Amino acid sequence: MRCIGHRGCAARAPENTVRAVELAAPHVDMVEVDVRRCGSGELVVSHDERLGRLTDGAGRVDETPHARLRELRVENSDERIPLLSDLLAAVPAEVGINVELKHAGIAGDLLAILDDADNDVVLSSFDEDALAEVGARGEYPLGYLFHRSIRRLGRNWRHALEAARNLDCAYLHPEYRLCLGRPERVERAHAAGFEVNAWTVKRARTVERLRAVGVDGVIVDDWEIV
Repeated sequence: MRCIGHRGCAARAPENTVRAVELAAPHVDMVEVDVRRCGSGELVVSHDERLGRLTDGAGRVDETPHARLRELRVENSDERIPLLSDLLAAVPAEVGINVELKHAGIAGDLLAILDDADNDVVLSSFDEDALAEVGARGEYPLGYLFHRSIRRLGRNWRHALEAARNLDCAYLHPEYRLCLGRPERVERAHAAGFEVNAWTVKRARTVERLRAVGVDGVIVDDWEIV
């Protein structure tokens, strides 16, 4: 079972920062980070649309220029919101990178940045348009993200399989509770040619339950539980 560090490994360092991926890299098979466009056009690593939860700033990321973003502190630390290119440079070549696309319209710039990466790369998203854009280039395997609370995003497992198949994905990325006690779902995904990486797992006991149903990878905030 592969271990994927969620937002680096958010329990160990400020999420989606260079420090997070540096700390996680010796302990995980892959790091997962979120990418979106900022107000001056660069691709930056940030999960949230707005700055207030994690930084000492305010407003929307897509309305804030990078020159301002790099002044903000993440989680009251010395870490800053990094450019995607700077964060990728901190990930050793032997550690994979799962880039979650937070919205469509970034495929060209994203793929240009990834051209310089020697790592294995997976591109994932809840946004089917974002996946379609990068999938049209066919350069990296795709992962379809979905959860159980919103029907159109995959409460129905069959819908998720169909969407992932239509997008030519290699991976399903379900919210982990969709897999617990449901080995037939994971078997159905494997039979359709998908690997399954479940998110976001908090406890070692849950990791073992997911291992028992055949999940291929777990996305975690703390590598210790795997």
